[in-house]
Amino acid sequence: MLIFDVIERVPEIKNDVSPKDSFTLTQSINFKNVTFKYPTSLPEHKPVLIDASFSIKAGQATAIVGPSGSGKSTIVQLIERFYDPREGGSVDFDGTNIKKIALKSLRESIGYVSQEPVMIMGTIRDNLLYGNKDATE
Repeated sequence: MLIFDVIERVPEIKNDVSPKDSFTLTQSINFKNVTFKYPTSLPEHKPVLIDASFSIKAGQATAIVGPSGSGKSTIVQLIERFYDPREGGSVDFDGTNIKKIALKSLRESIGYVSQEPVMIMGTIRDNLLYGNKDATE
């Protein structure tokens, strides 16, 4: 698969029929009984998260720690809505299901740098523009 195939693919995650255009987190992000297994996992693989329930309070620093493969990056990817809980549970922002928040607003409000950044051919500027084609110098 070429990197351009990945860039041009149609994402599974879509906006809800009438998402909230903007939001401000004032209380907490809540994971409620989230069980998650990556779509590419083999049937015999266990889920990364099993019935995970916890709150991340607004305005407080939160550390997510654990050994490799324990779900730290998965938690962030669910918060950014790169994935939705597939096996059960929900992720809520101040009591609103994350699926009801516009993707653009959500992703512009939360930053994420993966552990293993993937660069494509070209300059650093070219790579940054893939994330924001309207970026200025």
